Amino acid sequence: MIAGGIISRVKSKDLAYLLGRFRMVRLAYSSARGATELFKRKPVGSWSMPTVFPDAMVPEIVQTIRDEAVFVGLNLPKYLVDQILEFALSQPLHAIYDPTGPTFLYSEIKDGVAADGRKMPIGGITKPERCGAVQKVIEDPILRSIVRKYLGHEPRKIITILDWSFASSMNDEERRNLKHGVIDYHYDVGGYSFVYASFYITDTNRFSGAHVMMKRSHKWKPLKMLLGSARATPEAVYKQFGRENELTIEGPAGTGFVQDTSCYHRASAPTRGDRLMLAIRFIN
Repeated sequence: MIAGGIISRVKSKDLAYLLGRFRMVRLAYSSARGATELFKRKPVGSWSMPTVFPDAMVPEIVQTIRDEAVFVGLNLPKYLVDQILEFALSQPLHAIYDPTGPTFLYSEIKDGVAADGRKMPIGGITKPERCGAVQKVIEDPILRSIVRKYLGHEPRKIITILDWSFASSMNDEERRNLKHGVIDYHYDVGGYSFVYASFYITDTNRFSGAHVMMKRSHKWKPLKMLLGSARATPEAVYKQFGRENELTIEGPAGTGFVQDTSCYHRASAPTRGDRLMLAIRFIN
């Protein structure tokens, strides 16, 4: 049975949300876009600026993402991490469940609660690309080369997210009610073609919001997972893909990974430390 969310989106002509679930559709779209760009000789970005990832081996990284759904190790240098952290500590934040409501500062959060008493699972920064260091990452020539080669074409849309995930004693149900649903296993349908780059700006482990994913789950899913909800219980994911394929990405500030988020993934609920993460979504 197709979930109500899918039906409503199809009715609103958001066919990408339905068709983008299917790997063959994504591959066909990428091939068509790549051929169109080649036929039109559409110029690709040159990004003459120096890279912050001088040791990255683009072909190996792209192949790893194709095989595993993720490459871990595209790490930011400390000076960029420091600049992004300084920016994030000074910016007004909005609640994930109330983006136009009262803002607050990071320093005002205690055990996941703002000074006005609102519970805060996540605090977001508006237009993080205003930060020069963030913009430098977005435009990095090596990162853009990875994206272009994985997608097979230039992305038409880039979405940048810089969010704090706050440690607290909130249980999972409280978090879900406050729109922190990414703690549950799910896969993304960002469009017909997409890949995301993410970077920890603070030291991150399984107790402070580490990203968890199921390797190789981007390649094939049974029809019930494709046509039903994009969310799934851990038991369903383990049964389908094997618990041995679960990967928890932990690392010091600067740790970066590039992921095909059509794989099943989730965020650990932070309980012992806050997490600041930069995510750059390259879509269609």
